[in-house]
Amino acid sequence: MFETEGEWVEAACAQLSAAAAAARGQGRSSLALSLAGGRSPEPIYRAMAALRLEGLVVDLWLGDERAVPVGDPERNAAMIARAFATCLWEAAPRLHLWPPAGTPDEISSACSRYEAELVASLGPFPVFDLALLGLGADGHTASLFPGYSTDSEAGRLALPTTSPLPPHLRMTLTVKALRPARRRLFLAKGADKLEALRALEAEDPSIPASLLAGPGACVFYLR
Repeated sequence: MFETEGEWVEAACAQLSAAAAAARGQGRSSLALSLAGGRSPEPIYRAMAALRLEGLVVDLWLGDERAVPVGDPERNAAMIARAFATCLWEAAPRLHLWPPAGTPDEISSACSRYEAELVASLGPFPVFDLALLGLGADGHTASLFPGYSTDSEAGRLALPTTSPLPPHLRMTLTVKALRPARRRLFLAKGADKLEALRALEAEDPSIPASLLAGPGACVFYLR
C-alpha cells in the first residue's frame, strides 16, 4: 500500500526495470508487456517512458479495448499512445493496437486478428514479461467482468465481451493470455477499490481478477 502517487509510480517502474533485467539475464533482446487501460495507469506509463531502457526492443500490447471509433477519448489506445509519445528508450516501443471495431461482427473479427498478431509475435502460448492490470470496484480486470468464466474461452487468447458500464462493447485478452505472464501487477487506486482488493487477496472466485491471482501476482494499492 502506498500513501503517495510518486511512491506508487516509482514501485511500478521498478517492476519494469526488474523484468528488463531478467530478460537481459536470459540473453533475450525483446520484452513483451500487456498494459491496462483506463485513466489510473497514465502517470505510471509516462514515468516508464522516461526510464533509460537499453538493450531491448519492447512490444506493448493492450489487455483490452473499448469498441469505440478511432480518436474517441474512451479508447485505451489514445491514452497509451499519448503516454509513450516521448519515450526515451533506446529502441522505440512497438505498439500493438486492437483493430477498430463497432459492430458485433467487426468486434469478433478484431479479436481474431489481434489474437493472430499475438500468436505470430509470442507463439501459441504467449508469455508476457509483465502484465499490468487494473482492478475495478466490482472486481473486474482487463474487460473480464463479474460472471466471466474461463469455460467461455475455448482456448482463445482474445474475445469480445460486454461491460455493465458504457462503453458496453469491449475486446479483451483472456485468462489464457494473461495468467502465464512472468509478472502480473494489479494497479488499484482509491478507497472504492478496497473491498475488491480484499477479495483479490483472498482469491475470492466470485471476482474475475482472482482468475489472474496466485504465484507471480502482486497488487500495488494507492490509498
